[in-house]
Amino acid sequence: MIRTRQADASDHAFLRELHQAAYRDVVIRQFGNWVEADQDTWFEQQLGSPIQVIELDGVPVGAVALHDAADHLFLAELQILPEFQNRGIGSAVLRAELERATALARPIRLRVLLQNHAVALYLRHGFTITSQTETHYLMAWEPG
Repeated sequence: MIRTRQADASDHAFLRELHQAAYRDVVIRQFGNWVEADQDTWFEQQLGSPIQVIELDGVPVGAVALHDAADHLFLAELQILPEFQNRGIGSAVLRAELERATALARPIRLRVLLQNHAVALYLRHGFTITSQTETHYLMAWEPG
């Protein structure tokens, strides 16, 4: 069973491990190297925002962070440990967030690294690429 729960201080080590596992390959593909200190700084900055831990049968396997903005919801993170990817977990969590956005009648926006394979996941679930920066695709999903 897949469920989410609010992350707390006891999840810090898991969330750091998740960040490293989920991003190491894509960061290396896109930028050529992984600088641990830079990644730790980025990770610590993200901890200030509400994060939900994704659990599969009570075992932490990922995280999701969806933030309210004035006119949309912003999907800041959707990470799944590599060994649990391609099992439908990310899709199930994403569908739940799309249902929430539909109930609120608000679009979801996100940004994803150009080399991140998650782009395909978002496209499969109806997101469109709205623009591109030097490093990211900006994507959006509209309810209805």
